[in-house]
This record gives sequence, C-alpha cells and structure tokens, in this order.
Amino acid sequence: MTGTRTASPITPLPQPSTKAVGTLALFALALIILPVFALGVRVPFDRLGEILTSTDTRDLLRVTLSSAVCASVIAMVLGVPLALWLQHLRRGARLARLLVLLPLALPPVVAGLALSAFIGRRGIAAPLLDLLGWQFAFAFPGVVAAHVFIALPFVVITLDAALRQLDPEITSSAAAAGITPARTVRQIILPAVAPSLVSAAGLAFARSLGEFGTTLTFAGSMPGTTRTMPLGIYLAREVDAEVAYGLSAILIGLAVLTLAATALPALFSKRAPAQKARATGTIDVARLRELTRPAGGGSDVEVEGVHFPANTLTALVGPNGAGKTTLVGRIAGRLRGASVTVGDRLVDSADTRPVPAYQRGVVLLTQNPGLPPTATASSAITMVTRDPQRTAELLAAAGLAELAGVPVRALSGGQAAQVSLVRALATRPAVLILDEPLAAIDVDAAAQWRQVLHAARHDRTTVLITHNALDVLALADHIAVMGRGRVRTFRPASEEVEAPATRFAARLVGANLLAGTVGEDGALESPFGAIGGLDLSHHPAGTRVRATFRPSALTLVSPGGENEHRCVFKASAHTVSVLPSGEASVVLRPVQEGDTSDEYALSLLVDRDTAIQASVSPGAQLSCALDVDQVRVTMV
Repeated sequence: MTGTRTASPITPLPQPSTKAVGTLALFALALIILPVFALGVRVPFDRLGEILTSTDTRDLLRVTLSSAVCASVIAMVLGVPLALWLQHLRRGARLARLLVLLPLALPPVVAGLALSAFIGRRGIAAPLLDLLGWQFAFAFPGVVAAHVFIALPFVVITLDAALRQLDPEITSSAAAAGITPARTVRQIILPAVAPSLVSAAGLAFARSLGEFGTTLTFAGSMPGTTRTMPLGIYLAREVDAEVAYGLSAILIGLAVLTLAATALPALFSKRAPAQKARATGTIDVARLRELTRPAGGGSDVEVEGVHFPANTLTALVGPNGAGKTTLVGRIAGRLRGASVTVGDRLVDSADTRPVPAYQRGVVLLTQNPGLPPTATASSAITMVTRDPQRTAELLAAAGLAELAGVPVRALSGGQAAQVSLVRALATRPAVLILDEPLAAIDVDAAAQWRQVLHAARHDRTTVLITHNALDVLALADHIAVMGRGRVRTFRPASEEVEAPATRFAARLVGANLLAGTVGEDGALESPFGAIGGLDLSHHPAGTRVRATFRPSALTLVSPGGENEHRCVFKASAHTVSVLPSGEASVVLRPVQEGDTSDEYALSLLVDRDTAIQASVSPGAQLSCALDVDQVRVTMV
C-alpha cells in the first residue's frame, strides 16, 4: 500500500557546535536575562500607577525623554557625516576610529570631568561660551551635551560598519555616471543604509536613557532641570526602594519600546525579491545609438604618454596583473599617479589638483554593475538621465522594457550587466571605458551588444578591456597591449592581428609567435632549435626577429618524412586537449630541459585520427613541419 507523501520544506542543515560552546552560550544568556528577571520580581506592580503619575516621576520623564530626543538628533546630525568621512580616509583611518571609541573607554566620571574642562564654567571654551551667552554646566544643555558625548560613538560605529559593507563600486560607478557626491549620498548611500540609520538612532536614544555618571559629574542632579531617570533611581534607592524598582521598570520599558521600534522597519520591510525568468527583447541598434550618441563626439585621451585617438575603439589587452585596470582607473579618476589629458583639459598630474571623476566626462564600467541596491532598473537609469520618459525609451531600445520596474536585487547577473550598460551609455559619454562588459551576458545578448558597440565605435572614444578574441577582431580599431604596468605596443588592429608584437597578443588572436636571432647561416636561432627555410635575407646576422604564423601552418611529420619538408623541428607535447570540432589542440614546448615556461609555447592543431596514430600525449616528442610560406617575419 502506498500513500502520498508531502515533501518537507528544504532547510539548511545547521552546523554542529561543541557542548562547551553551547554551555557557555547558555551561561552568557542567563547572565543577561536573570538579573533583569530578578529585578522584575522586586517591582511593586501594585504601586506602579502611583509611581508613574507622581510629580517627581513626571519631572524625571520630562527631562529624560527631552534630553534623549535632543541628544539623539544631535548625535545623528553629527554622526552621519563623521561616518561618511571615515570612508574617505586613507591614512589615519584606524586612528580616527579609535578616537571615536574613546568616550566608551573613559570611566563616566572621567568623561564628565573632560566635559567640565572643555565647556564647563571654567573650561577652555568658557570665554567663547560666555560671549555667546551659552551655559552648559549644571543646566539642561549640559545633560544633552553629556548624552551626546556618550551616544555619538554608537551612531558612528553602527553606520561605519554598514557603510564599510557597501560595495565601493556602487559609489564609483555613480561618480563615473556624473552623479555629484551630494546626490550620491542622498539618493544612493543613505537609502542603502537606511536600516542602520534607524538602528543607530535607536541605540543613541536607548543609551541616552540610561546615561548616569557623565551627566551627574558634569550637569549635576537638579530636580526638574538636570535630574534624569537614572539619577532619580539612584536617589530613590536610599529613600524608598520600591520607588526605585518602579522607576527601573519604567526605564526598562522605555528602553524595550525603543529597541522594538528600531526593529519595526526590518520586521515589515520586504524580503529580497526572488529572481524570476523575464524575457528580454531584441536590441534596436539604430535607436539605442541615436539615444546615446554624444553631441560633441569623442575626446582624445592621453595617459602616461599613450594616446587613445578620439572617435575610435581601442582594445586594451594583456595578461592578468598587467596593469589594465590601473591604467583605466587613472583615466576615469579613481586612481592618481599619472598625467592624464582628456580632450584639451589636463585632468590629473603631479603638479595639479585632479578633476573629480564626476566632472571628467569619462564613464568607466567594470564587470561589477555597481547599480544602487535599493533602486529599480528604471530608477537607477533615471538617476543619470533625470528624465523618466527617456529612461523608458532607452530600456525599450535595449530590449529591456520588461525589467523597468524590477528591483536591482532581483536582477540576474546578465540582466544587471545589461542595465548597467544602458546606464553608462545614457550619460552620452565622450569617453567610454568598458572592462569586460559582456562577460556576464549570454551569447545571444552579447552578440547584439557587440552590434551596438560596433555601430557606435566612431561616435565616441571607447577603450575596451577584453580577453575575448571576438571583441578584438570584430570591434577594435586599435589594439594596446599591456605588460608589467605599461603599454608595450599600440598599433592599428589590422597590423596587430596580422603580426602580433607580443606572445599574449598572438595567443589572443589565435597565432603563434616565435622569437629568435638570425644566425650566420640564415636560419632562425630559437628555443626550438635552428629554424631554416625562412626568408631572412633582409635581416643581418644577429638581428632579433619574430616569426608569426597560424597553428594551421604547423603539421606533424611521420617518422622518416622529415626530408619532405623545408622546415622541420623537434618539440615536446606539453598538453593535449580535444576541441568541440574533434581536432586535438597540442601545446608544444622546446625539447631542451629548462624551457618549460609559457613564453616558449606554440600551438598545433591535428585531426583526431592523426593524433591517435602518432601517439600524441603529454611528454611525447614530436617532429613538426612549418609551412614557411605562411610565416611573417618582423624585426623586434
């Protein structure tokens, strides 16, 4: 007999903890709860109404609540800018954060004395305060000042932690899109950390409610003026213990209500929306180009002596760590350390103040979309366009109209990448820098975006960082090859593809590069031995040259067939992989020991049957023939 089983919900399996950890955790929890529970047992609930309505209690509540509200507002007004400022510090950030924590480390009496020494009646600021007619010591403003001094660190710590979790690319991409720092704070940063703002305000208010030692030392305990609930509880403890317990219960209730209020936004906030399958349409290349074409065309860019021509697309290529991101970061204003000119304007140099990123007219889009986390796709673009109608037209032209109202957090990686592309183009930039923008986009959509980039490549100055040969072959007017932190070659794309100047560029465009020296006998002396048969008559002996050729120019030579070819050399198979076409791709290295780096690698393509017959496997020594008619030789 079988029955229908209801599938249980899938839940993550909790990680086991040791008994010692569990025991100590329960002990810590008891240490927090039991004293409060014991206090509750002593509360005279039958007299609570009487205590609450007494004149003394009303005065205590008035001073306590009014000072807590004032202190919380002031702490937020001062703490938010301080937390934001800490994010921009490079040197001294740790020291600044330690100074923020200083009020928490001071004993309350010492904190009160510090305030007295500064803004007390005989403090160092007393002459100025007297001139202004301000009085802090033993007055209500002194209570507020004491509470601000103690509560401010809680605001800064809470917001600083939240801001440090915020992806820095979000603010960097906003600056690149021309959004001013003030708008970035108002429209992006503060909405992103809104829950932490509420928590910071709640913590400041709760801490202010319980402040005792600093207030007593600096402001005293004057009934109706500076006496707060904690001070009233301390005094009542000596006269009527039941009143002290009753006041304690009221104060605990206020603190609990405060903490509960700070939790309400998180309780009622919407959960992160789930990603759903949403169809994207076909890109209207002509319309999107029309909506994003800059009015004045592109601008010439010069950085570190390298000139990127206006109204062309330059592919910036190089191995990982070559310095590509550093170079474009300097152009875009994210990094300093180079002389940078955009158009006729010097935007950065060692002797001038750098032009901020949001004023350069240079948009840098990295692989990280950097979209505002609390925005929708439409509102993220509208921050740039400031025109909802134009935003709708842009999304429709890009085939992304279905995503207009979708929250950024609900976008897939590919969708977010496309929205960020639209956002970057929406600024109509004169200079557009793209760092592998199509890496997260599916094949079909990437093909359409290549059409957009190809159609608009002469509308503006575009620098495209890529490791995709298709981008280089289909889009680039020029190719800049980087290595070891500098641009090693900058050439027209047709020349670089035909005769790559570096091994990396050769591999990127699917070519082999073999460097060597012209020997006395006219052969090319290379790590693979003497390569004869090449036309080196125009190059004197001792000249450094490079030979470039396609993998198809190499063939395997069967034993005994060496004499049938003009150019034959020995090589060792390093790796063998099978391509989707069925061919075997073999990476060759010199036979000599010690030549094991990728610097001396060549690629060979052989059909599967030939590879099997020749027993091609890693470590096998092979005889290879080079078709010298397919080799191009240039001087290094």
